[in-house]
Amino acid sequence: MAEDVYFHHKLCDDLAGPLFLELSASAKYRLYADLSSKGLRLIALLHTHPTDWVDLSEVDRKNQLCSRLGFWSIVIPRYARKPWMLTRFGVHIRIEKGWERLKRAEVGSRIIVER
Repeated sequence: MAEDVYFHHKLCDDLAGPLFLELSASAKYRLYADLSSKGLRLIALLHTHPTDWVDLSEVDRKNQLCSRLGFWSIVIPRYARKPWMLTRFGVHIRIEKGWERLKRAEVGSRIIVER
C-alpha cells in the first residue's frame, strides 16, 4: 500500500528535455534517506506519456529510479488527462530479466484506488 507521494519537481531541479525528466543522483539519495528515516520503501514510479502508448520507452528503461525486484513502473497515458481508466495504464513490474507488463485484466485486480 502506498502511504506517501513524492513529486519529482519537489525532489530536485529538473534534468529535463522535451520528452524526459531525470532525477539527479543527489535527489535519489535524499529520497532514499527520507524513506528510510520513516521506515518506508519505494514501491512504484508513476509517470505519463503523451499518447495512449504505455510501454516503457528506452529513456524509461535507462533512467530507472529503482532496480529492486518487484518495483513497479506505472505509465499513465495522454499526460494523465481524464478520463482515468486503470486498465489503460501500463503497469510494469521489475523482474530478474527486466520488466514484465501486466495484462489489462490483471491491472484492475492488482491496483485498488481508495478515495
